[in-house]
Amino acid sequence: MMAQFQQKLFWLVAAGLAVTLRTSQAEVSIVLRSDQEGPVLEGGNVTLECLGNEGEEMSGFTFQKYSKWLHSWISLDEASEMRCWFYDVSVNYDDGRLQLTISGLKSWHAGPYRCAGSNSTNNASVSNELDLQMEYLHSILLARTNTWCGTVGDSVTMLEGSDLHLRCSAGASKPPLYEWTREGDDWVLVSSDLTISKVNQEQAGTYTCRAQHPTLPQLTKSKSIRLYVEGSERGFTLESVLSLSTPMLALAVALPAVLLLLVILVFAFLIPRHRAAAKKKASLEDSGQRTPIYKGSLESVPSSVGDTHPLVM
Repeated sequence: MMAQFQQKLFWLVAAGLAVTLRTSQAEVSIVLRSDQEGPVLEGGNVTLECLGNEGEEMSGFTFQKYSKWLHSWISLDEASEMRCWFYDVSVNYDDGRLQLTISGLKSWHAGPYRCAGSNSTNNASVSNELDLQMEYLHSILLARTNTWCGTVGDSVTMLEGSDLHLRCSAGASKPPLYEWTREGDDWVLVSSDLTISKVNQEQAGTYTCRAQHPTLPQLTKSKSIRLYVEGSERGFTLESVLSLSTPMLALAVALPAVLLLLVILVFAFLIPRHRAAAKKKASLEDSGQRTPIYKGSLESVPSSVGDTHPLVM
């Protein structure tokens, strides 16, 4: 009876030790420290730190980042200088603390990070995952939505009576809020698209698109474009051609293309015939069959005729 009790007690103690060991190994964590309050913004600086039990040496651990392209975890340590250079990070081990510093956050820095034992073959010495995300709002792009070449610069020229369709877009961590305004007017169009039907001289001016992050008002971008309106008697310019409707634009592009194709076909038909005639003439000269010169003669005479037909000087 006593032997069975001691055996059960032994197994209970052993199980408790095992749980304690697994718990102590699992108490490795990764934390984020930022130099700014609130959400992490693109372009900011952050520091990741591996934390273990109090007084635990962290030299046996390394940072890892998950690569969605390789579908695996990539080690970022002092020995992997090329990887640290590629990801633009700095790993430091100082005074028992293991830290990874990222200066000037970029989009490729986003993703899961973790701490792992450098000699570990299981998950016992792997920390929790920290998904690093950042908020951002990139520059605005303006484009035409009903033309062959949509990209526009700082100005656009339209023929009077034509339609203008402009679209405002900006890359952001969350869908931005858009609005259009016109210089000198107090109207505001809450939309990413600006449509002006049958433009006239009075609608010429400077239009501005403004994009704002939906949760961070400090992230705001804007871009202006100058609209010029020309009378129809001015004829065709580059801007007016680009503003043509789809059928007219197709005709304007197709007509020169057809003419160019005809020229190519003519040359493709004439050049082979010219080369064949030149080649035939060269072969006759090489074989000794030369054509005598006769007064008023338009055809070749075989060389077998000999000198019975004198040359006329």
